[in-house]
Amino acid sequence: MQVQKLTHEVRLQKWSEIIRSCRNSGKPIQTWCSENNINLKTYYHWQKHVCQAACRELSLSQEAATPSVPQPEGPVFAELRQPTPQTGTIALVIQRQDTQIHIYHGADAATVQAALTALNRPC
Repeated sequence: MQVQKLTHEVRLQKWSEIIRSCRNSGKPIQTWCSENNINLKTYYHWQKHVCQAACRELSLSQEAATPSVPQPEGPVFAELRQPTPQTGTIALVIQRQDTQIHIYHGADAATVQAALTALNRPC
């Protein structure tokens, strides 16, 4: 069982790099995958796993670093600064229904936490 988990982690790391490369290329996913001989369904399958793993990791690190604080009721609004194209490359894309959040390399923990809090709140 441990070997399967390790194999999955290695593949997750590999696909994380592939997805980062695709996102940083500036090309549409379908075009990039075609140029790099990657099956589009396989790409989306692993993108889902990479995003889920990143969300789990962020959630665990937030739980460890953040003391229990009562959450406000009602909608939460967070101002998120969007980096200019020269300064930011996308590290992670989180998609939930009609909402998509791009988290850029160098984003501070407070920005990531605000984005995840806003994503988990019903509108």
